[in-house]
Amino acid sequence: MKKIIAILLSLALLLGCAAGLAEETDKQIFGSIRTNGEFTLKGIIPDGYRIIPFLLEDSAILSHIVPEDPAKPTMTLSVGYDETYSDVESLNDLDDDALAILEKTFTDTDPVANITYDETEYGTRLMVCRTLSDYYDYLNYLTIYKGYFVEFVVVPGEESAEQRLTDEEVEFCNKFLSELDFVEGIEVPELVIKGKTFDARITGFDADAKTIDVTLLTPYVMTEWQAVSINEGDTITIGTEEVEIGTLAYDGDDAIINDEYYLRKNEDGLYNPYSYDLPLMEEAKTLTLAVADSLVFVDNIEPEYGELLEEPAALTASDLFARLAAAKDGWIGFDSQNVKITFDENGEAAQIERYYTPWQ
Repeated sequence: MKKIIAILLSLALLLGCAAGLAEETDKQIFGSIRTNGEFTLKGIIPDGYRIIPFLLEDSAILSHIVPEDPAKPTMTLSVGYDETYSDVESLNDLDDDALAILEKTFTDTDPVANITYDETEYGTRLMVCRTLSDYYDYLNYLTIYKGYFVEFVVVPGEESAEQRLTDEEVEFCNKFLSELDFVEGIEVPELVIKGKTFDARITGFDADAKTIDVTLLTPYVMTEWQAVSINEGDTITIGTEEVEIGTLAYDGDDAIINDEYYLRKNEDGLYNPYSYDLPLMEEAKTLTLAVADSLVFVDNIEPEYGELLEEPAALTASDLFARLAAAKDGWIGFDSQNVKITFDENGEAAQIERYYTPWQ
């Protein structure tokens, strides 16, 4: 069977095995499938876990669900289309003969696997394949959603005392699956700005209304699969550029392409592309912000000539509008990815900083 490992989604699923479920309003988007139908998978990312995507494609998502506590279970989820089951809505639709064929795909590779059946709280059938030996405990859940196999694997944490999944952890997996939502269509996660800082461009302003027009930027990301599967001679998309790989070198986990582009691994297991030392950004959201009198404006450059100041100037909202007006007269502007905006816990702009960039 073709297994497309949706680890992003799986992380959230698997995480649910070791932590409590949140309310419906706390459900997050784990990812979307756009091939052979469109749907979005939503669920909970429990406390103490994080998702590390390995592969993200329209028809394939691979993610690891990693616990902060190495004694907690680790999970992996796969969602993948299989043409053989294209007309199957769910595992409930298969008769005993069809289920026997499906079971054989497991027992052929793991003759000691014990296969049973369970169901979610909503009656969705689950095939449960468990291999329990003196050396390891391996639990695999499988179900079908409109021709897609949804499979996730749970194993004990590296520092689990018994190297066994507890009854509570096994039971919770079923509960978590019951709370997993398959939503028809594509949903895009809303950008959360409260309490966060973004790179930005200021593209317009109204001093009388005390508002500014901004475009928030977020770093481009590549999955580990994208980063490690490239070869010299390939043409890949880096940011908005189509780049032919002439030379490819490595510095630890980082890839260096044509001595110009760098793919740097971040703490989430994803890769951020850089052009020399500049992180490549994409536009995430455009909005008009109210500028309160209490806003702090920090300027790191001399406004007329663009030279770097030895000490940043701590200024006011009025100063911001004055320098925005001066930029219209040819002075250094605020629209060349040289601004950071910090939002408070209410989602209001608390600080705007203009920093020095070598291309100014």
